[in-house]
Amino acid sequence: MYKLRGFSVALIFATLISIPAKGQSQRQPSSDENSVYEAVLGLMDHFPIDDPHVAIFGVTLNSKCGEEANPLPLANGCSFLWIKPGTAKDVKKLLHEEWADFDNSTWDDFEAKNASSVRLQEPINTPWKHKLVFPEDGPSKDLNSPNLTIFLSRVGYNHKKTEAVVYVLIFSYMDQVDTAGDYFLFRIDKTGHWEPNGRVTYFSKGKDQSSN
Repeated sequence: MYKLRGFSVALIFATLISIPAKGQSQRQPSSDENSVYEAVLGLMDHFPIDDPHVAIFGVTLNSKCGEEANPLPLANGCSFLWIKPGTAKDVKKLLHEEWADFDNSTWDDFEAKNASSVRLQEPINTPWKHKLVFPEDGPSKDLNSPNLTIFLSRVGYNHKKTEAVVYVLIFSYMDQVDTAGDYFLFRIDKTGHWEPNGRVTYFSKGKDQSSN
C-alpha cells in the first residue's frame, strides 16, 4: 500500500473543472455500472458534518500518464489506479492475496476498461446530496469548495457478471475522513443486488493499509 506522503500529487480542484476535456471520450458507462457505483457510494453513509458538499467528478479514472490522463489527478505523473512505480500486475497480485477467490476475468475486464475514460451520467443515487462535475463546468463558489471530491473507475465484471470490482479515489477536506484510494469487491446476492465482499485500501494519507 502507498502513503500519499512523498508523492507528487497533481490535484487542484478549481483547475480540474476549468480544463477543457481535450481528447476525452464522450462514451458513457452502462446502467449496470451505475448500480455498482450506487452500491459502493451507499457504503459512505456517515460523515462528521451535516449536509456535506460532495462533488463526484464526471470523468472516470484511467491508467494513463501525463497529458494523456488529462483532466484527472495524478500521482508521480501517472494514474492513481496503480501508483508508479507500481503496475497493474502489482495491484492484481495484491487483490488476489486479499481475496483468494477473486475471478481473473473480473480484473482483466477492469484493466481493459480503465485504459480510457468515459463520462458518468445521472441518475446516481447516493445517501447524501452530490453534484456531478465536469472539466468544462465553469468555476463557481460551490464547485471550488467541496468537502469531499470523489473519483470513480470503470467497473470490471467477471464473465457471468456476478462479481464486480471498482476503485474509489477520495480527496477529503474534512477532519476524520481520510484521503484515500480503495478497491471494492461486490457480488450479486440472491435478490439481484450488489453486496460488498471485500475492500482493500491501496493508498491513504498517512494511514496503514486496511482490508476486509
